[in-house]
Amino acid sequence: MIGKLKKIDQSFIKNPFKIIDVLLTRMGNRKQCYVCKKKFHRFSKFEIYDQDVQKYIRKFDIIGSIGKDYGCVFCHSNDRLRHLFMYFDAIKFWDKIPDSKILHFAPENNLVTAVKRFNPGEYILADFYPADATIRKIDITHIPFDKSAFDLLICNHVLEHIVDYKKALDELFRVLKPGGIAILQTPYSTVLKSNFEDENINNEALRLSFYAQKDHVRIFGHEQFLTDLAKTGFDLNIIKHNDCFSSDETSRYGVNEKEDLIMVIKPVN
Repeated sequence: MIGKLKKIDQSFIKNPFKIIDVLLTRMGNRKQCYVCKKKFHRFSKFEIYDQDVQKYIRKFDIIGSIGKDYGCVFCHSNDRLRHLFMYFDAIKFWDKIPDSKILHFAPENNLVTAVKRFNPGEYILADFYPADATIRKIDITHIPFDKSAFDLLICNHVLEHIVDYKKALDELFRVLKPGGIAILQTPYSTVLKSNFEDENINNEALRLSFYAQKDHVRIFGHEQFLTDLAKTGFDLNIIKHNDCFSSDETSRYGVNEKEDLIMVIKPVN
């Protein structure tokens, strides 16, 4: 404990304004985390959200994280996760969880905890790079489950990392039961009609420069992404942010008013 305190003290000595910034961030009640319900002055910023990235995001109107209102200073839920919690309340998604079989890619800790409270029948956590033993190593382009195995799929900001995302969509469609629901959030550009990607953009520096994040492999064009979902066979059920939340809620909870919920359904017939 003493060692940790010394480290904290040294960081404040090097930057005496840091302790003031931390205190001011956690004080007040102008912002609130929708996940942990704590109130504070402001959210933390996205770490790579510098001026160049901001300009790039604005230029292509990339709908995703809003860097200035990124993280909760208490539970660390980011804006896109807080938004999912808001949507799940608004559309009563939680009511679909009891006894359902669920496959959740890149599982977020706070969302996993929330889902488990509703007693799913089976809840499988999946990632290509599992963080711990509770998560199965699964390639989303080769999902090792039978056809129509799951009632619900959660895939929040994953597809922008997948080179063969159309194969991933085919696999998600295959393992979803008829009538089943998939949540498929991903950042996209409203300016681009088609996806922007190139095989020569193949290292972190280039990806950051061209895609605004070092581990993304494309910028989805909004129209092409929705078209590809429909071509895969999904019925689109896009939930509009402005149909669910007020401008005051948007500001208070720090979420992107332009990010709608991309919910799709596998047709019964």
